[in-house]
Amino acid sequence: MFTPKLLLLQVLLAFFFQPLFAQSSVPTALPVTAPTDSLRLTISEAEQFFQERNLPLLAQKTAIEASRAAIIQAKLFENPVLSVDQGIYNPTIGRYFDVTKQGQTYVQLDQLFYLAGKRNKRVQVEQLNTQLTEQAYFDLLRTLRFALRTSFIELHYKMQGYNVLQERTKAVQQLVTALDGQYKKGNFPLKEITRLKALLFQLGNQQLSLLNEIQEEQAELRLLTSTPATTTLVPVVNEQTLTNIKGDQLSYAHLLETAQENRYDLKAAETDVQLQQANLKLQKALAVPDLTVGANYDRQSNFIRDYVGLNVSVPLPLWNRNQGNIKMARHEVDRSQQLLSQQQLVVENEVMQAYQKAQEAQKFYASFDPNFRQDFDRLLEGVTTSFVRRNISLIEFLDYYETYTDSITQLLELSTNRLRTLEEINFAVGKPFITY
Repeated sequence: MFTPKLLLLQVLLAFFFQPLFAQSSVPTALPVTAPTDSLRLTISEAEQFFQERNLPLLAQKTAIEASRAAIIQAKLFENPVLSVDQGIYNPTIGRYFDVTKQGQTYVQLDQLFYLAGKRNKRVQVEQLNTQLTEQAYFDLLRTLRFALRTSFIELHYKMQGYNVLQERTKAVQQLVTALDGQYKKGNFPLKEITRLKALLFQLGNQQLSLLNEIQEEQAELRLLTSTPATTTLVPVVNEQTLTNIKGDQLSYAHLLETAQENRYDLKAAETDVQLQQANLKLQKALAVPDLTVGANYDRQSNFIRDYVGLNVSVPLPLWNRNQGNIKMARHEVDRSQQLLSQQQLVVENEVMQAYQKAQEAQKFYASFDPNFRQDFDRLLEGVTTSFVRRNISLIEFLDYYETYTDSITQLLELSTNRLRTLEEINFAVGKPFITY
């Protein structure tokens, strides 16, 4: 009863599915809900936009300039202090503010001189603070670059996954439309057409969920590159280049050496030790009294008229010898040294963890058959043909279909996770050690 009509249906389905199965890989396309504008960019172009326009990076650069200004301030000498004491009323001649020789005027000029090298020690402290600010900039660059590159890769593969679901949904919709016509003619059972519609609903939900993830990655990438919210970013990736990356040829010793040279959080911990040591020297110097030298002129009130004198003043360090600040600085030196040791352990463990994850991911990726996707496409085409001919049941057809969708999704996740582990190596060593 089914043969003539189903043969016609087979021809229709072959026409519907031919564009789908002819594709060995799914090109990246824009989701249907994407904004009007789109921008195709490579990973290097994305990094260029990121370094030129990322607002947190620009803000941190401003902080560097501010810290450099603190060095200028620390180099300045103290201003001299001028004091003038003028008599208000001269009762002898009955004159207010008498500035003549009969009136009283007292003038004093003082200059503070720092002893024990306080000025140079303050300059050294500010220079180390500037180094810390610069190192914070490069560590922020490392962190944001990792977020940029991982978001770029994840967006690329999620858009591929979205296209797979979009094509499968379209194909199932065409199948449902064709079979629905056969159902109305009594040539196809209701339970099977209903189950196919349920599959269509399932694919639609998966598509919507993935589209939400794509929009989140789009927002993250736009934020990192300071791109307008109305622009859809389309990653341009050379798949062959990604395939040729070998994560199993890395050396842990070489990675660790690279990290020790390029991890600015580790350098910041080393600089902090130097800063606390410089601060300890400064606090000890502050215990030494400073010298104030001045000259004064007294017109009338001294033992002779027009008295000119030299004054020198030094605080007596009887009670306050900066003991508390010196003790605090010593503890800060110990604390910074312990934090440096901790940071060294952190770097070593992060490099080892990234190295091991990359090794395992590459090993699993290398064991995966590169022709899996094309073979599965051909298998699904054959399964569809068998289902149309009623050689397999609806349950078997749905099982193959769901297995295909899950497998392609897992394949894309495998590719994403592999590249993410390589980016974790870049993050752990502090620079783009692996490029593509």
